[in-house]
Amino acid sequence: MKTVLVLITTIFLFPNSGIETDKEAITTALNYYMIGAMNRDFETLKKAFHKDAIMTIADQEKGTFKQVNAREFFSKMKSGAPLDRKNRIMSIDIKGHTAIARLHIEDEEKIFHDFMTLQKFNGRWFIVNKSFYREVK
Repeated sequence: MKTVLVLITTIFLFPNSGIETDKEAITTALNYYMIGAMNRDFETLKKAFHKDAIMTIADQEKGTFKQVNAREFFSKMKSGAPLDRKNRIMSIDIKGHTAIARLHIEDEEKIFHDFMTLQKFNGRWFIVNKSFYREVK
């Protein structure tokens, strides 16, 4: 029984100590993003992003794009009631310390197709780049 208790303690105190798989750790980072955004909770959301993470915003009409710091962009998020959204992780592709994930985030008016690049730093996965396509229903 002691071994089981130690294992359980290790999982909760040290979630990235090798017990949690990379896919589970990536899912945790993506959930920080999706749940934080849905609940308009910047403190949760920023756990998903590396401090230097970039978000790419494209203007298809002008044929231009700009890159902004993702944490700075989301820090301007207005608080309020949680958003009514359906969040799904569509895919996760991992190679070494790099991963790409595709998310489907849907509300009554639009669907966001988010494409995330993640990197593993000191045993923890962070989103380092976000690019997206917004589809109006």
